[in-house]
Amino acid sequence: MNYKILERDAKLGDYRAKQVLEQRHTLLETLSIRDAMGYSLTYCPSLLPEQLLKDIDKMYCHISITAIDTEISIEEESFHSCRIEGANTSIDELFDIFKAKRTEKKGDRMILNTYRAVKFLNITGKRDVNTLINLWKIVTDGVCDNPNLSGEKFRTGVVTVGSHEAPDVEMLDYCMKQFFDFYHGENITHAYTKAAILHFYFVYMHPFCDGNGRIARLLTTDFLIRSGLENFSALTLSKTINATAPAYYEALENSENNFHDITPFIQYILKTVYDNLYEELDRQEKHILSYTNWAEVFE
Repeated sequence: MNYKILERDAKLGDYRAKQVLEQRHTLLETLSIRDAMGYSLTYCPSLLPEQLLKDIDKMYCHISITAIDTEISIEEESFHSCRIEGANTSIDELFDIFKAKRTEKKGDRMILNTYRAVKFLNITGKRDVNTLINLWKIVTDGVCDNPNLSGEKFRTGVVTVGSHEAPDVEMLDYCMKQFFDFYHGENITHAYTKAAILHFYFVYMHPFCDGNGRIARLLTTDFLIRSGLENFSALTLSKTINATAPAYYEALENSENNFHDITPFIQYILKTVYDNLYEELDRQEKHILSYTNWAEVFE
């Protein structure tokens, strides 16, 4: 559903749009994480098909990985995550970048930084604000578009993300406490759903002056791995996000609504995980289920 259109039409007196929104409201469940204004995020568990989650689990169990797969995946994940942010490096150049540690082009350095950030997460046990700040320093080293010269740990200015104005800087400490309380809390059964919520919240709060998208994607995969899904160390979710970037941004935009309902983004991430696993199993010539286009199901 397109919240923006429905909310606009309901405001203009469209009875059907108002009815659809009222019906959606009855399906919402409150999440234990609040935005900068103190509103709890919500979602619709009934609109996250059990079959989709079962298919994801089934495919995950059939993935085969090696140490070489993991190393290649880290390189490719770094490449695709940076391509989403505008890096103009080509896939054909990737080998030379990692072989020669080439940093002449900004895109090359962005990729190497993201690779270093993955390695940093792999050897760092804590997941807290200090880890986050160190991660940001690695990701944006020498490539920060909006450097923070004040010495503050978070951004200092007003930021607009799509049509959404990110929280005032005074609220970022509160927001990041919310983020990590939810991260470490026992609140959501499915790791994939929780990873999607964390991803959305981080991008929505936009705590840093630059690098928020790359960090959100790093944290998504890292959370899945730390949830016991180690095979994601050899998968490249950013490749699938890069290939569907318009849908990614549309899902973010559609999750900014009057109900604080982030179901559209959760659906997008679940579909992304599904498609990524399906593609990898196809590459490994393991055909264990028929493909479902979940984007069409969610329409």
